[in-house]
Amino acid sequence: MWTVRAMAAVLVLVAGCGRPTARLPHPLVNQVRYLCCNLHYEKPEITDMNYLRGKVIPFGTRVEIREVGTHRVDFETAGHPRISLVLKQGAGELTMEQYLDRIFLVDDPYARFPKLAGDAKAAAEADRTRRMMEEGTVTVGMTREQVLTALGYPPAHRTPRLDAGVWTYWVAPDDTFEVFFDGDRVSRVRRHEKGRGRGRRWRG
Repeated sequence: MWTVRAMAAVLVLVAGCGRPTARLPHPLVNQVRYLCCNLHYEKPEITDMNYLRGKVIPFGTRVEIREVGTHRVDFETAGHPRISLVLKQGAGELTMEQYLDRIFLVDDPYARFPKLAGDAKAAAEADRTRRMMEEGTVTVGMTREQVLTALGYPPAHRTPRLDAGVWTYWVAPDDTFEVFFDGDRVSRVRRHEKGRGRGRRWRG
């Protein structure tokens, strides 16, 4: 399966051959994809800060991409207004193609969940973790991938590397918290006291 980056590279090569042509639409336009993670919005235009408040579009939601610009993408899904997602704070760390590859998945992320029907205890624990991710809850012992699914990608201007030992998230402009990792697992979560307000949940 080609990535968005590979398809865009082919279009650049084709456009460079022969006479100048009209700009072709981005290969993702009118394509259906799945959200990698929970996205939050209070207004129909949001940024890569993904403040953890407001309404939630759950991970695994099927969306149709309507327009792709230099630093923004518009998409639609049932039950929500048309959303404009802007790569703003992280634009110095990620290209738009990299950002699109992160957020919009070809395959439903629910397919990644293990099938553990023969082990009742393990199945119950896997179901508990799934429900916590759906709620946007992070707790000690979660993997990096599970945190990404629950909270989204940490804004790249503060967390440029996903193998970093600490990821920083925002509930609001003056309200941040940090997820600490020991290897691939969450070791603790620390929320800064300033500006406590409504947002997603975590358990330190």
